[in-house]
Amino acid sequence: MAVPRAVVWPRDPHTAAKHDLLKKYLQPWTRILLTHQDSVTYAEGFAGPGVYEGGEPGSPIVAYRVFAEALQQRPKRVRMVLVEEDARRVEKLQRQLSLAREQTPAEISASMQGELHTGTCHPTLLDRLRAGGHLGKPLFVLLDSYGGPDIPFALLQQLAQFKRTEVMLTFVPNFLTRFAEKNDGHRAAGDAAFGDTEWHGVFTQPAGRKFAYLRDRYRESIKRAGFTYTLYFEMVDEGGHPLYLLYGTRHELGVEKMKDAMWSVDPAYGVQYRDPKDVQQQALDLEFEPNTDPLRRMLLEFIAGRPGGRMVEDLQQYTLLETVYRPAQVISLIEKMRDDKAVAAEPRRVTKKTRVFLHAEKPGQGELF
Repeated sequence: MAVPRAVVWPRDPHTAAKHDLLKKYLQPWTRILLTHQDSVTYAEGFAGPGVYEGGEPGSPIVAYRVFAEALQQRPKRVRMVLVEEDARRVEKLQRQLSLAREQTPAEISASMQGELHTGTCHPTLLDRLRAGGHLGKPLFVLLDSYGGPDIPFALLQQLAQFKRTEVMLTFVPNFLTRFAEKNDGHRAAGDAAFGDTEWHGVFTQPAGRKFAYLRDRYRESIKRAGFTYTLYFEMVDEGGHPLYLLYGTRHELGVEKMKDAMWSVDPAYGVQYRDPKDVQQQALDLEFEPNTDPLRRMLLEFIAGRPGGRMVEDLQQYTLLETVYRPAQVISLIEKMRDDKAVAAEPRRVTKKTRVFLHAEKPGQGELF
């Protein structure tokens, strides 16, 4: 996606789904943290104008409304740090925030501190977070760039130093696959985004593998920056256009809550998910209990990777950290796979402590694997 030149532009299906996901993640994030903390901070590096052509709210307004609702239940503090490079959009966003404040009870509005800055995402965002004392405290950072390699590895590395910082960011690889090989400036921008030059391997990949190659390298860079747990998946709109969404945290609970938010996104936006680890790249409808055929394939491959089988709790951990699925789906799926004789389980009753093997045609001849 090219950087839009207009002040506002139409909202596409990807954006609608992303904003619904953001809202449904921030709701439990805010509730959980404000139970134990006096304040939380929300930050954006590409804040935009706060509204789309059709009047739909931008991400800062989506977040503001979540926080205003949460503060009605817990009278604490929320701070927002918003950065946007285009001065015209900054002015538009300021107006949208003012309108949101006018619609918020005075006592709630007084509990929300907002900072709006004109500047590039980096270094402006990091400088403002540091100056405001936000680093080291509960912090959620949305880095929804306009499609180029606009998020420097150095920024992610600085943010990941702090245990209570989480990031959600978008990655659109076609800029690098189309322009970077023969353009030194674009290639340098890619180096800054990945933090190394290993991603240059994309230039020798076959056309059908280029996006996946960059996606995997980019996830590795987020981990290398210091985020212990990463979640990555593909959003595909009705026209088949992909967008990679990545999430980094140092807490497993965050991954669980993000998964719950993912599968509660409104299907009316016309977006589906694809799990990067599914070799068949099956599209998954947005529903809380999705088709688990891709998970079945991934678990069978994971089980096959260890002679002697896997414990169900290991399969649940793998599902949480390496797929778009939820651990709660594993036990029922293993039971079905056992009934279909795709796997064998010991003991027969499937619990977290059950060991699962690939099914043997003639049990009793050594291991079931």
